[in-house]
Amino acid sequence: MLLPSSSALLFLLALQQLEIAAENAAATAGTPPLEERKHGLIELDASNIDQALQEGPIFVKFFAPWCKHCKDMAKDFHSLSKEQLADGIRVGRVDGTKNQALGKRFGIPGFPSLLLFTEQGKEIRSYTGDRSLKSMLAFLNGGWKTTPLHDPKKPPRKKSLGEEMHGLPWTVKAVGLLFIIGLPLSIFAACYDVYIENKRKEQRRAERKAEAGKTD
Repeated sequence: MLLPSSSALLFLLALQQLEIAAENAAATAGTPPLEERKHGLIELDASNIDQALQEGPIFVKFFAPWCKHCKDMAKDFHSLSKEQLADGIRVGRVDGTKNQALGKRFGIPGFPSLLLFTEQGKEIRSYTGDRSLKSMLAFLNGGWKTTPLHDPKKPPRKKSLGEEMHGLPWTVKAVGLLFIIGLPLSIFAACYDVYIENKRKEQRRAERKAEAGKTD
């Protein structure tokens, strides 16, 4: 009986691992990312948003599938959609990348944007608190009543430098921090090298003068 070579065994093991990986991929292929899963959310677009506004108050998230902040808040937002909210408020969302006209209509400055529509859509309030479940619940269970109305036609407020920095990816922040720290250190190191080199030149000149004095 011939025993398989080590190369053949490695090939068989690799083939087995590929089969296992293929089975796992097939099993999870039908599971969409968290942002795309549907719980108690009302999926809104240009074809049904007006009807939804007529039916009663609704809290809407305008999001983009690529938006990191949208993904970060997705779990809490889905949990929010399962809550029994005051005044019969419902929870929905709009994919802003597929409904750009709605973004212009409601004055959406970026993603995610959270708007509460009441009075059949005649009154709009923008939620600007932190995106935790606790904070959104406090807003929807009465906090919105003291919030100023949102004017869709008003130009969006320009973000401060701190807000712009906060929205940057961590990789960009890390590179910026390294640059801020590294630049002064590089300048100091270069100046120190020049200083040391000048000291060495002075020492060599002094040594040459000393040798010349001994020769005389």
